[in-house]
Amino acid sequence: MSESNHKNALLNIIGLFLFISLVISALGPGAGNTQAASLGVLNPGADRLVALQNNDGGWDWPLDDGNPDSVSPLNTIGPIAQGLAWAYLQTNDANHRTSLQNAGGLLLSKTNYFSPPDGYMAAQLDLIFGGSTYKNFVTANYYGPLAAGTFDYKGLGTTYDTASYVQLIRDSRATGGIPNLAAWDLGMGIVGAVSAGASTAEWIAGVKAEINEINGTLDGYAVIGLAGAICGLAFVGESFDPASGDYASANSLSDLADILAGYNLTGGGDDYEDIQTIAYAILALNQISRSAYLNDITAAADYLVNVQYGTGGWGGETVSDENNEVTGEALWAICAAYPQATTPGPDLVVGSLNYDWVNEEQTL
Repeated sequence: MSESNHKNALLNIIGLFLFISLVISALGPGAGNTQAASLGVLNPGADRLVALQNNDGGWDWPLDDGNPDSVSPLNTIGPIAQGLAWAYLQTNDANHRTSLQNAGGLLLSKTNYFSPPDGYMAAQLDLIFGGSTYKNFVTANYYGPLAAGTFDYKGLGTTYDTASYVQLIRDSRATGGIPNLAAWDLGMGIVGAVSAGASTAEWIAGVKAEINEINGTLDGYAVIGLAGAICGLAFVGESFDPASGDYASANSLSDLADILAGYNLTGGGDDYEDIQTIAYAILALNQISRSAYLNDITAAADYLVNVQYGTGGWGGETVSDENNEVTGEALWAICAAYPQATTPGPDLVVGSLNYDWVNEEQTL
């Protein structure tokens, strides 16, 4: 076996053990073991995503343009499909499964336009449908070219390796006036990469640098940035003691989680960004220690349950704020809070705000 193949094999083995251990920890002891399916929100939420899915397998952003033949945004399918997937694992509804197959078809049609959530989406789809088709695809067309320094992002003619791609994300967020989101993007990038068996070193370095730069006076995304960073670092068991930024007083990842748990996670959802922050806080706290933060996790999930629209979706203060991605993320977080203990799978974390990094176009 070549050195390269040996390393790839080791990465796959490490990834498998991470999935097993992290699922066990996610289904840890204590209260909150009610299945999300019993809460009555999974079927209507997943049904809503099925009804709004475009013919190409993706979803409009933010909701529905009325034309199912529209070309779907390629950077939002990851978190939407992830929420649908975790709902399906409890609903076992054939329509939900078919919708996931359609979303997988869109993933397999991608060429240059990949996003960090594609790694964890691929792993989840492989778990549900069997085999390694989806992970093999993102490895061959996304993570492999990044490792080789040949990834042509969006086919624009500029090639990137993993380090320069991470820097592209950081620079684009800063240029777009939303620098704190980079911590979230890169934290989710860690999980996407390890889920697909790719190297995480560059993603980890980027996350740590971004935590040191989080400054809540610059934009409104410091908290969700923190949540994404905690998810990613905890997923790979990486410790961190911030040296600067808003969270410099923390001495460990556990300290950062305590800070996150101290925010208001049971209200204030006056727009979809607040709902997303709550959802990702659930995922982050569930990842770092389900037993330690179980009361915070379930209280926040109960809030999400209570603000589901009659349509089955989620969004902000009014139904006019409904957003497909937020629906997926809310489903995902509720399933993390109330898992089905008999259902195995990749860990219950990650996602992305899905802005367009290069064009600075918000497609959240």
